Amino acid sequence: MKSITINEVLERNLTLIDVRTPAEYEKFHIPGAVNLPVFSNEERELVGTTYKQKGKEAAKVLGISLISPSLPDFYEKAKELSGDDEFVVYCWRGGMRSKSLTVVYDMMGLSCYQLEGGIRSYRQKVTEGLEQMANLTTPYLVLEGLTGTSKTKILNHLENTGYPVIDLEGLAAHRGSVFGRVNLPERSQKEFEAELYHRLEEIGDTAFYIIESESKRLGNIIIPDFILDGKQKGTRIQVHAPLSYRIQTILDTYHPEQHKDEIMKGINKIEKRFSDEDRFEIYSAVEDKNYALVVERLLLHYYDPRYEHKAYENEGEIVNLSIESLEEGIRLVQNEVDRLGTMLRSEGEKVSL
Repeated sequence: MKSITINEVLERNLTLIDVRTPAEYEKFHIPGAVNLPVFSNEERELVGTTYKQKGKEAAKVLGISLISPSLPDFYEKAKELSGDDEFVVYCWRGGMRSKSLTVVYDMMGLSCYQLEGGIRSYRQKVTEGLEQMANLTTPYLVLEGLTGTSKTKILNHLENTGYPVIDLEGLAAHRGSVFGRVNLPERSQKEFEAELYHRLEEIGDTAFYIIESESKRLGNIIIPDFILDGKQKGTRIQVHAPLSYRIQTILDTYHPEQHKDEIMKGINKIEKRFSDEDRFEIYSAVEDKNYALVVERLLLHYYDPRYEHKAYENEGEIVNLSIESLEEGIRLVQNEVDRLGTMLRSEGEKVSL
């Protein structure tokens, strides 16, 4: 049986098979890995209970009895997934689940490795990598603006054209509000940190990072302190847009007519922050499907006051830009990033001399 380190796996971009339960896989897995569970969620729990009540040997016998009938399927699926190329099997910490399948695959002539340390080795690599990146002094350009000023779309354009953007909302799969999960998948803290690590690795050496101004939390995701510190000190590009533009941007992003129940849950969470009059108007507008009015009330009486209060936490120089369209926003922000980026590169070169 052959084993392989996580560094070798990532360098060689090998096919990864995660043999943990579907529940474990959903919580956290190595990006790109395919789930081929040895046990179902219920079977895994049963094996664990047997181990506690009857001991290791009884648990092993039960495990073998559960796995054995499915071995032909495991072989066929692994062969299909790997295309007869080398692949890697992992479980939680490089234990019996991945070892048993690796032995079987090896006996059947497949070129298979067991990941040393399992997914825990990957988690350790991510954690250590972020700790190293936290020591960098790379400056930040921070895109600010009231809700609905197309900050995310502008950042996405910059990222797609090669700029060093860290899209925190995209990495967290959360839009940074009580409606942040509408039509988006759940993502754990471990998954977010893995996504962040890979994005920083992808950017590599750079004169600056570009981020959107975010609070410490994006739903259940906590932003690392080194990014929050960079945001607080970074140069701020503040985008301003008319209220009508912002309302339409939010309607185009959230499609409330398709997600009424989720929108209502979000409103229920913050309804106590509104006056009786505003609360009545918002709920009436939802019933009338007048979502433009709903958005307007939420912006004027909840999001704008909160954003203006939070903006005082940042210390950096502010560059103000007024836009009337997304195209104009992209052009103006990109021009400003180019100007500021040139200055930061020049300053970096002076420091290195």
